[in-house]
Amino acid sequence: MSHPDPLTVTIADGIARVTFDRPEVMNAFDAAQRQRFKAALLALESDAAVRVIVLTGRGRAFCAGQDQNESAAMDAAGSAARIDDYMDLYDVFRGLTKPVIASLNGVAAGAGLQIALMSDLRIGCEHARLGMTELNVGSAAIVGSALLLPIIGEAAMKRLVLLAEILSADQALSMGLLHEVVPHAELETRVTVVAQKLAQWSPISVAITKSWWKTMSDEAFDKSAQAARHGHALNFASGAYTEGAQRFKARKLGS
Repeated sequence: MSHPDPLTVTIADGIARVTFDRPEVMNAFDAAQRQRFKAALLALESDAAVRVIVLTGRGRAFCAGQDQNESAAMDAAGSAARIDDYMDLYDVFRGLTKPVIASLNGVAAGAGLQIALMSDLRIGCEHARLGMTELNVGSAAIVGSALLLPIIGEAAMKRLVLLAEILSADQALSMGLLHEVVPHAELETRVTVVAQKLAQWSPISVAITKSWWKTMSDEAFDKSAQAARHGHALNFASGAYTEGAQRFKARKLGS
C-alpha cells in the first residue's frame, strides 16, 4: 500500500529537503512517486528562496529503485510510458540550476542510484549501500551505465553492472561514488553544514556553472535516453523484465 504522500518537502534557510517517503517498499519508485518528485523539483527550481536541494529517504533506504510490483503487472504500453516518465524526470533533474546533495541514509539501487549519480554531491552514512542492480530483475542497465561511466570508469562500471553488486559505503567512497561517509547519527548535521556553504554562493554563478556541466554531458545522456527507449522496449517484448520482476516479487513474498 502506498504512503498517502510518496515524498515530503520542507524548506528552511534556503535549503529544501526532499524526502522519499514510501518506507514500506524502501522508497522504490512507482508512477505516483515519479510524478510527485518531478512536480516537486519544478516547484523548487522556480522558488527564488531555495538555494540548495537535499534528497534523502525515510527509513532504511534512500531509494531502492523501481517498484517491482509495478513492473510485474505492466503491459507494453505501460512500459513505454514509464520510460518516457523517467526520461522526462531526468530531463528536469539535469536542468536544475540549484546544487543538489544526495544524503544517502541507506540503500540506493537502480533508479535510486541513478538519482544519486545525477546529484552534484553524494554524502552517505556508514549504512549506505549502492548498486546498479537492473540485471538482477531482468532489466537492461542503459542509463545507469551511462551515468556510472564518467564517475568510476569503464572497468568498474562493467563489474558493478554485470555482477549486480551492492557496495558498502566504504567501497563506494573508494570508487568515487560517494564524496564523503559519516556516521549515521552525524549525516543530517554534515549535510546541513555542506548545504549551508553552498547556499552562500551567488545563485547566478551556480546556475551558469551547472548549465555548463549539463551541456558537457548532454550528448552522452541524449544517446543513452534514445538507447533506453529502444532497448527497454525490446527487453519488455522478450518477457525478460516481466519475468524478472515477478521472480523478485515472489522472493520478497517468500522472505
